[in-house]
Amino acid sequence: CFLSGSILSVQRSDNGSYVCKLNISGMEVVSDPISVQLEGLPHFIRQPEKMNVTRNSPFNLTCQAVGPPEPVEIYWFRNNVQLNKEPFISPSVLTVPGLNETALFSCEAHNSKGLTASNPGQVNVKGIPSAPASVRVLNRMAHGLVVSWVPGFDGFSALNSCRVQVKEAVPRSNVSLLLFNTSVPPHVYHIQQLEPVADYNIRVSCRNEVGWSAFSPWITASTTEGAPTSPPLNVTVSFNESSSSLEVRWVKPPLGRIHGELQGYHIWYRWQNSKGMVSHQRMGKNG
Repeated sequence: CFLSGSILSVQRSDNGSYVCKLNISGMEVVSDPISVQLEGLPHFIRQPEKMNVTRNSPFNLTCQAVGPPEPVEIYWFRNNVQLNKEPFISPSVLTVPGLNETALFSCEAHNSKGLTASNPGQVNVKGIPSAPASVRVLNRMAHGLVVSWVPGFDGFSALNSCRVQVKEAVPRSNVSLLLFNTSVPPHVYHIQQLEPVADYNIRVSCRNEVGWSAFSPWITASTTEGAPTSPPLNVTVSFNESSSSLEVRWVKPPLGRIHGELQGYHIWYRWQNSKGMVSHQRMGKNG
């Protein structure tokens, strides 16, 4: 008895050991194993990968390919220029002493059947990020502003923090320049400690592991009105006999403490022996 079999469109995964089993009158007969090994061009297990590296610092790249047939020999290329005249046996590790500009690395794997070229791996040199853009105000308050920005190109190194610089458009004190640091993302910051009804110039810079970017262009934003921080001054009370009434007079708060447009006053009073307070609202700017 002669039996035959075939494997169509043979692939590398078909490599292995095969046996033939027969069932004769309820008895299983197993043949000796037959080893099948597909030979062809080298097959890459590991190719040069995309990397971001520090300027002028050494790094390693790995290229690994297998047969059969073996051995597999490796040739390295940088920007399509061959680096090694004598082949390295796979797996091969290439040590690059350092780069100061972006480069493409690839390798070729050779065996007795021919060669296979790897995909190129781009190696970028980390640099200072670009300046942020599109700084804008999301919300305005009496003592703060919420701003956002669009980060610039990160220089092949993730941004880790940003700084928001704030200065009064018209300086009113010795502390006219403020600097706030914040981790990112998100690229949003709530600026606090500001004065009401004031104009501020704002710009942003961001940092990666290499250093700080340039600042974004200045934008101008203003805070809203705030409650007066000083009460009326020189409050006096006099009795008007002709009308049997009390006259209350006061001096309005200093202009710098009003923080907006003065709209009116709230007068609170309590009669003697009374437990409750009575309020009266007086509109107008004068006392």
